[in-house]
Amino acid sequence: MSGLRPGDDGPEVRNELSGSVRGAVFQVGTWYGSVNSAEPEVVPHQVPVLTGEFVNRTRELGRAGELLDPTAGSVRVAVFTGLPGVGKTAVVQQAVARAGGAFPGGELYVDFAQLRGGGATAVNDGLADCLRALGVRDEVMPATLAGRASLYRTRTRTRPVLVVLDDVVEPAEVAPFVPSSTGSTVLVTSTRKLSELVLDDAAVVPVEPLSDESGVRLLDAWRGANADLDPAATRELAALCGGLPIALRIAAARLRSQPSLAVADLVAEITGEDTGLAPFEFPGASRVAAVFTACYRDLPEPAARLYRDLGQLPGADFDANLVTALGDDRPAEQRRALGVLVEANLVADRGGGRYCLHNLVRRHARERAAQEDPTGQDRLAVLRRAVDFYLRRAAFADLAVMGPHRLRITPHQDLLGTGADPFHGASAKQQALRWMDLERPNLVAVQRAAVDQGWYREGWQLAEAMTALFVNRRYLEDWVGTSRLGVWAARLDENPAAVARLRSFASRAHADLGDLPEAQAALEESLPVAEATGSRRLVASVWELIGRLHDERASEEAITAYQRALALFTAADDARGVAFVTFFLGRSQLARGRAREALDTLQRALDLVRAVPDQRMAGRAMAAIGTAHDVLGEGAKAVAMLQEAIEQLATGEDHFYEAQAREELAAVAARQGNRDLQRENLRRALEVHTGFGSPRIAELREALAELG
Repeated sequence: MSGLRPGDDGPEVRNELSGSVRGAVFQVGTWYGSVNSAEPEVVPHQVPVLTGEFVNRTRELGRAGELLDPTAGSVRVAVFTGLPGVGKTAVVQQAVARAGGAFPGGELYVDFAQLRGGGATAVNDGLADCLRALGVRDEVMPATLAGRASLYRTRTRTRPVLVVLDDVVEPAEVAPFVPSSTGSTVLVTSTRKLSELVLDDAAVVPVEPLSDESGVRLLDAWRGANADLDPAATRELAALCGGLPIALRIAAARLRSQPSLAVADLVAEITGEDTGLAPFEFPGASRVAAVFTACYRDLPEPAARLYRDLGQLPGADFDANLVTALGDDRPAEQRRALGVLVEANLVADRGGGRYCLHNLVRRHARERAAQEDPTGQDRLAVLRRAVDFYLRRAAFADLAVMGPHRLRITPHQDLLGTGADPFHGASAKQQALRWMDLERPNLVAVQRAAVDQGWYREGWQLAEAMTALFVNRRYLEDWVGTSRLGVWAARLDENPAAVARLRSFASRAHADLGDLPEAQAALEESLPVAEATGSRRLVASVWELIGRLHDERASEEAITAYQRALALFTAADDARGVAFVTFFLGRSQLARGRAREALDTLQRALDLVRAVPDQRMAGRAMAAIGTAHDVLGEGAKAVAMLQEAIEQLATGEDHFYEAQAREELAAVAARQGNRDLQRENLRRALEVHTGFGSPRIAELREALAELG
């Protein structure tokens, strides 16, 4: 093991020992005690028996069962690692119990949490305890660590032994306890990953939090007679405990000891503001806060500071870019600190560059931040850096997705500054949409946090930037919610243009949700506000949206509204606005039965859109042209144009509009009797709507079922 090489400047145990876990080969010291065949064999069984309820853990126990094989031709080492309080020791105890004394040399147990001092002292004391269990008397106990390690190897060389090392904090604490006999197994529990052991072929068994179902089973078992009085509240309580047995046990103890405490009341206490981990305290039981604090105190200061900072984030997860932004020009230090937190299992690496804190860990991080920053100035500064990071990156994403000519109230160039654009190259739009998709819950939470702090400008600017995602991905409820909050923030920021823009644009979400009265109210309120700003582009955009609402109602007034919008966009020299409204005008003409006129308008719109350029709108224009050909009886042209539209929209990851085009192609195929083409496109449209959680899933499934 790299941590045990002679000459290392590590703790005492590193200087006194050398060798490798991989081969369990060490320097041979003086032998103590007799090992001749006449001496009675001592077979220890030290691992404590697990008491109480045990649920789930099928994966972890299956892996442990593979490792507990005394007939194996090597010594095996496995690290059971996970959050503090997640139940690592219980898993190992259950695995040992299932092994049923299969190891001829017995089972040894060392609880490092109970050994004082740590480092070489803890290892020395642990070896002494093991040697006593193996029959070595104190009168002949070696005084030095090297001597005890040598004797331990001698005592474990003839029969396979199972060794459990509980609550290890350093890789160097493991090597001295590796037995000499092949077939032996060492099971290590640690809140740290002990990655150095992996280099020596140690197996890693992550112990994850329990599922909500398993949490409910534990709560019901532990609280006894009060079980199942309120199943819904019990499930919510299990979720709030985050699958940590230590939290579940304390919650159950409180319910059992206080018969008047209803489960719903305990849930309300935990979810109340500023309660931290206080609800997870019970006399005579380990406090949840205590197990986290023990890990926190071992962190170097940069990692401890980042830990506190991460507790202030409003969102559920984060990436390394945000971590760097929180560091105030300390990028390398921040990345190292993140690695330390991941190694300590205080931050979970979810893969794909995403990280998160367990909900109870987040509570603890906030508590520590409040204790170490009583004025709150540092905490507020962290939140401000997070808001600025998300706003600036969302503005870059908006630019990549919607292009530079979009109507924006946000002073975009001032916001973006001279920094590097994170979304670049030919796939910039796709990169930006993927980022916004991943960060959507965080963007929503950050907007709320900004407004709560009175940062109203940032609140409405975030709402405006997020619409770039919503028009492409149709997260309609989020669109309505963020726009409503953005309008409120814009009013408090005294920015009527932002009020009109956000309120009017949200009419599209209301219409798609089927709430046409609310869509109409939004537009009626927005139009006079927009007109009062004197902005032709803003007024034109409201008239465009009025036209789209009339289209929803199949009203002839749609065409009049689009014509007014066209005149205003033309006067404002807004080529993008002219191109888009020309498309909507052509589509409206098609809906009114004026197919030949519509085809001419849509072909003109396609040319205008391509000149902007805008790949999404070009794809939509091609789809509408395909529909026009179908209406005119030009079936082959209709299929070809719709297929071209689908290809363009799919390439641009404009999947909502791809699904629309596929449904139209399915309808054309149905009229042509091509059931295979119909089925193929309905199936893909269903996949898209399923991914979006669309209310149309059942309708599309029914249509597919009818095809057989």
